[in-house]
Amino acid sequence: MSSGESRSIGYRPEVRTSYSSPSLVAGQIVDSEWRPINFETHKGIFGVPTGYFDEKLAERGLLGRAQAETIRWWFIAQAEAERAAGSLCLETRLQAYELVMTHKVTPKEIVGAYDSRGKPLATDIKGENHDTV
Repeated sequence: MSSGESRSIGYRPEVRTSYSSPSLVAGQIVDSEWRPINFETHKGIFGVPTGYFDEKLAERGLLGRAQAETIRWWFIAQAEAERAAGSLCLETRLQAYELVMTHKVTPKEIVGAYDSRGKPLATDIKGENHDTV
């Protein structure tokens, strides 16, 4: 009957350090390799508001741009709160992903066909009305 697709861009914030040895920030090891910043993807992560499309991204482990930026800067602030050296040598980036969602709507059987007086109608699978029962 109908079909279509929608596309959106989701992000995952990543972190690494330019320092020669790994460090621990917010319970996460940070070394010279780009790694996703650990966070839970659910409504209102870290108190960050999300909208409808952000929820669709979160179901797949992704964030909207504003939410990803917030997590990135939260991580840097957390590093500054935890360590004397703060966020020195931390590098962050947002890895972008394209999310493509497709849908298809197809008709199924007719359920509950009635006339205006509530009398059941006989119908076939295509929805064409026949004689009343």
